[in-house]
Amino acid sequence: MRKGPARGALLETVLAKLIEVNGYEIIKNEDGREIERRSNNLNLKGRGGFHQFDTLGRFKITPPFVYPIRLFVEAKFYSKHPVGIEKVRMGVGILADVNTNYSTVDLDDNELSIERYHYHYAIFSTTGFSEPAQRFAIAHRIHLVDLSGEEYKVFKDLIYSIVEYFSLNDTEDKVRSEFSEFKTWFADALDSTNLNILLDNNRMFNDDRLINMVTILKDYVDNQFMYLATINSPFIIPLLTEPTFNELLKRNPHQKIGIKWGEQKPDKWIIVATDSQPNKRITINFTLPKLLMDYMMSNDNMDDAAKDIKEIKIGTFVFLAYLDKINPTLCTLKFDWEMTRKNILKLKDQM
Repeated sequence: MRKGPARGALLETVLAKLIEVNGYEIIKNEDGREIERRSNNLNLKGRGGFHQFDTLGRFKITPPFVYPIRLFVEAKFYSKHPVGIEKVRMGVGILADVNTNYSTVDLDDNELSIERYHYHYAIFSTTGFSEPAQRFAIAHRIHLVDLSGEEYKVFKDLIYSIVEYFSLNDTEDKVRSEFSEFKTWFADALDSTNLNILLDNNRMFNDDRLINMVTILKDYVDNQFMYLATINSPFIIPLLTEPTFNELLKRNPHQKIGIKWGEQKPDKWIIVATDSQPNKRITINFTLPKLLMDYMMSNDNMDDAAKDIKEIKIGTFVFLAYLDKINPTLCTLKFDWEMTRKNILKLKDQM
């Protein structure tokens, strides 16, 4: 396996844990109908063939007039170049096949009891997406999530270092064969409620340097939440936060927020929650989608463009979260001009 796909595989595992707060549950076993194991990999049956997947999950809650939602998570961890349109085309093809895998011509009583699903496809990328990929994705309802921002640096650096540990040699862009087994062990490690027991039973991956990196990464993932927020545009904004923000939402899931963008780094934006204590402000960094960024940069008055983005395009962040890990809560973060003006000078130090 090459290093890029190896990094992507570990990133998918990390993301699956981070987005659990949204009610996302990974599918790990066959279901006897649509999902079966082939060549030791899980495959989903489509209308015209089977599709191997590493990360497919279901959201716990289903809105009215919608089949239960299953989401493919595809993670790309390239060294430099953004994800191109060809990866989005792949997602479009898979969805076209699996979402048409139902026929009611010869429907019998047994088939009436089988749960139907609506499949979605999300691509997460550490290097962003090309403009053709973004436009094609919007047209075909493929969700693109940009992880190129500095707010994701901690887990990206750890994943990169772990894959480098398994490097075949200094000249080839490949990992050693035992990485395949490590990938499975790594997923178990992130799921484990007691990592020490898993480490005690570990016979293959016992190097102190590797164990230290995995331990640090698990501790980080266990203390972070990634809310998948919708806005007034066809984009998903990932909001990576610490437990303090989760506790704030428990007290009040509908927050007024201030939003500031960096004049020196216009792709870097910061959210500030209003009812957090003045000396303990809760801030969340996020990266503006590239198409919105291009719109702002092309405007003669960037301040006016930024105002338009704040008020109209990202005026309200909406997401469902399992704040107590049991019940779903509808959460909203609504842009407030007064809150922004109060914090604009304080935020400049962070931009």
